[in-house]
Amino acid sequence: MSAVIGGKKVPDNLLGKLKETNLNNSEDTDLRNALEKDGYLFLRNVIENDQITEARKDIFNKLGEVEEIQYPYVDGISSGKSKRDMMFSNRGEFWEEVSNLQSLRNVTNGQNLKSVFDKIFGTPAVGFDFIFLRAVAGGKFTHMHCDSGFFTRKTEKVLTCWLVLTDVSLEKGPLFIIKDSHKFKDIYEKYKGFDVDIHKNIKATIDTHPVDFARERNTKILTAEFKPGDALIFGMYTVHGTFENHTKDNKIRLTCDIRFQPINEPKDPRYFGPKPGGTTGGGYGELNSARPLNEDWHIR
Repeated sequence: MSAVIGGKKVPDNLLGKLKETNLNNSEDTDLRNALEKDGYLFLRNVIENDQITEARKDIFNKLGEVEEIQYPYVDGISSGKSKRDMMFSNRGEFWEEVSNLQSLRNVTNGQNLKSVFDKIFGTPAVGFDFIFLRAVAGGKFTHMHCDSGFFTRKTEKVLTCWLVLTDVSLEKGPLFIIKDSHKFKDIYEKYKGFDVDIHKNIKATIDTHPVDFARERNTKILTAEFKPGDALIFGMYTVHGTFENHTKDNKIRLTCDIRFQPINEPKDPRYFGPKPGGTTGGGYGELNSARPLNEDWHIR
């Protein structure tokens, strides 16, 4: 198995393994200390399998209805075609419908995940209402960046949770983290106070290829083979991206990003409420996932 980014194979000597944290054997302070030390928490099997299975089934059925995955939909195999735009005049409307499936919300905004963040923050937490569900077909990947420019307008006490809904092998394009990047002073200074919706002349994406970035800084690109129900949690200045989905079986990678913050911190109205506008106010239509599976993504 190999990791690929933008058609370029990642050398094995630059790859490292994410360190697993056992939630059941960890006190609140252990979680906070690990997050501060490593810049992330890698938790296995956070969500029960039956909940994940139900959410995945409902999402695949929706993608099947617009003919983007083949029947039987449960296999999640990309069809290479789409009737999304024929059936929906508004792309955002379709993706909002998918993102608000009750079975998915039971996972993303349910008690299981919330309780994890209650422990991490040491105070009651709340998940953003606006979530980033991603169905990723072959050839696609998320460019390297950190999240501060998107989610720290009202408070810096925000954490990202990358939740896995399908098996994600190296070839399926899992998320990676640049080791110790949350301690890189130049990254912190560059992106502190940056707001992608306000400072439109600055890109959120880090243009340097992750392989070159890791070499220049004498560090590793950390990742893992993920299973449904696994979660990777990290802070706003942890540099990350995803590898390319380059499997031959045409199975899509299904994951979801959810952000959490302490409930007593100021809420960014772009991400909370019954009809949140999202980062730039375009609602769910602004997301790459609102594009049909067979269409290229934009880069911010």
